[in-house]
Amino acid sequence: MPNLAAPFDFPGDRRGVLLLHGFTGTPFEVRPLGERLARRGLTVVGPVVAGHCTSARDLEATTWRDWEAGAAAALDALRARCDRICVAGLSMGGLLSARLAFLRTQQIDALVLMSVPLWLPAPASRGVKALSHLPWPRAVPKVGGSDVRDRAAKNANPCYREFPVRAVAQMIELAEEVQRELPSIVTPTLILHGRHDHTAPPACAGAISDALGAREVRLHWLEQSYHLLPLDVEKDRVANLVGDFVEEKLS
Repeated sequence: MPNLAAPFDFPGDRRGVLLLHGFTGTPFEVRPLGERLARRGLTVVGPVVAGHCTSARDLEATTWRDWEAGAAAALDALRARCDRICVAGLSMGGLLSARLAFLRTQQIDALVLMSVPLWLPAPASRGVKALSHLPWPRAVPKVGGSDVRDRAAKNANPCYREFPVRAVAQMIELAEEVQRELPSIVTPTLILHGRHDHTAPPACAGAISDALGAREVRLHWLEQSYHLLPLDVEKDRVANLVGDFVEEKLS
């Protein structure tokens, strides 16, 4: 049986899709979407973001610059194989995708942002930033587990069971960086967000849509879903929306 948390690489034609998973997650979160895109003949890769798939302590030792560097390296490797590229990310992976679209404007033809936490609620942000400066590592358990409505996906998800506080502070810094850069991102963009997302406030989706500098921005709401859209109860609609958008923009 394959290790579903491992990175994946589905060879296809010279249209490429880079899929980036979320904070404390693994490629398992985006693998079903990758499989559906591969059926359309696309080349699809899902790397492991730095600090993930090992231990929460390893994630604690990374910064958002480490996450960005790994994502950029994966993009470079995919560009060597493909003529046109879409970068798509879930949650923190969406923040990294937006960052790449800002830095690599001429290299990315389409952008997909799923469940992106452009901010956390103010009390949470203040608490995380304060705790992150303490002289010892601290982690907060994931109460209730993964934010996904589908029970089978929730039980099978091999994500970390806690949030390393210092790493959460790094994600907040990344989100603040992306907020400043959104008006300069001109890549055609598809935004997907669950109405019942308990992790990334749904208002983030509208704020991203309004702030982006792209001429073409499409925002779709998933009415039944929580945070992990590619795994959740509307995963088929997610795959269809992303697949149609990618094929249109990479044709």
